[in-house]
Amino acid sequence: MAFIKRNYFAFEQNKESKEEENETESKISIPLVFTRENGKIHGFVPGIVMKDIVHDTKEQCEKDLKEHVKKFVIKTRNEGSSFPYFPSNEHIKRDFKNVILIKRVNIEKK
Repeated sequence: MAFIKRNYFAFEQNKESKEEENETESKISIPLVFTRENGKIHGFVPGIVMKDIVHDTKEQCEKDLKEHVKKFVIKTRNEGSSFPYFPSNEHIKRDFKNVILIKRVNIEKK
């Protein structure tokens, strides 16, 4: 499980203005966050409620995390739901411990 640095998230302070900006953009940038915990690589996406994906190698963790995100995007589009707010890289680095890598997947809003 990703370790949180504080009891609140940095991105929650300006969430309303960020959500308005996200609504006008035609692309969504989904952060794939990787942390090192107890010698293993943990992968997760802040904004999507999920169990961490844990592997020994970053490559396998990234592959499984991308597959999870792909299923989430397809399900969200099929249901006609809106996407959650995804925080910036700076907010992620402030909110979570042991972050070793943040990759972003960009998708078109439909």
